[in-house]
Amino acid sequence: MTDFIRKRLGIIVIFIGMIVGYVLLTDVFHVLNPFLFHSLTTVPSIFQQYLPQLILGFQSSMTMLSIGYFLALILGIAIGSFIGLNKLIRLNVTPYINAFSAIPVTLLTPYAINIFPSFKIASIFIIFLGCFWIILGTTISAVMTIDRRYLENAMTLEITGSEYLFRVVLPAASPSILAGCTVALKLAFMLLVVAEMFGSTSGMGYFIQYYSDFGRFDVVAVGMIFLALVLVVIMYIFDLIKSKILHWTTNN
Repeated sequence: MTDFIRKRLGIIVIFIGMIVGYVLLTDVFHVLNPFLFHSLTTVPSIFQQYLPQLILGFQSSMTMLSIGYFLALILGIAIGSFIGLNKLIRLNVTPYINAFSAIPVTLLTPYAINIFPSFKIASIFIIFLGCFWIILGTTISAVMTIDRRYLENAMTLEITGSEYLFRVVLPAASPSILAGCTVALKLAFMLLVVAEMFGSTSGMGYFIQYYSDFGRFDVVAVGMIFLALVLVVIMYIFDLIKSKILHWTTNN
């Protein structure tokens, strides 16, 4: 336990510093607008009052995020590996990938709502698309930059087909691919909140937008804190999984 705290002492110190700084700016010196920035003393009671709504919103949001992200993960890695290993295909499709991935996904939200039969499917599509371009791009780049000698040695050992992909290519490219997956997961949360603000009736983003419209910024603050805590926990779990996959790297 002592070792656990020692390794994370910096996190604890920064957190305490943030709390102290906020209290000084709100309760002590009254620098921040009290209408927008409420005292931290109100957080526990509001959090307890709205916890059932937050949990329901969490369940709704995680359903959409999980479907969109894992679809992007599977298709992004699969298609990215195929393109990365085929130079001719890569030369022909790269301009289109660059062009379409440059379009901000949030701008496509009205089109997605109009095209798809339900808002939920449109939201999943927005999350999927934003994550897909990141995972696709990092996978292509990761596969392209694998040491040629590494691949030639695999060919010499007559490793081909699916074994070549899963035992040679993907393990060698996994550090860069997982780095892209980490970025995509953070983006998925931002896209989730944006998508839910456009017309959803549930979710963490909807919760924040709903009470913001009524000027209940104390409740909005609780919603943002809850969203931040969810992201921190999920990223922590993701990092644990990543460290298991990349156990052979020096950072683990």
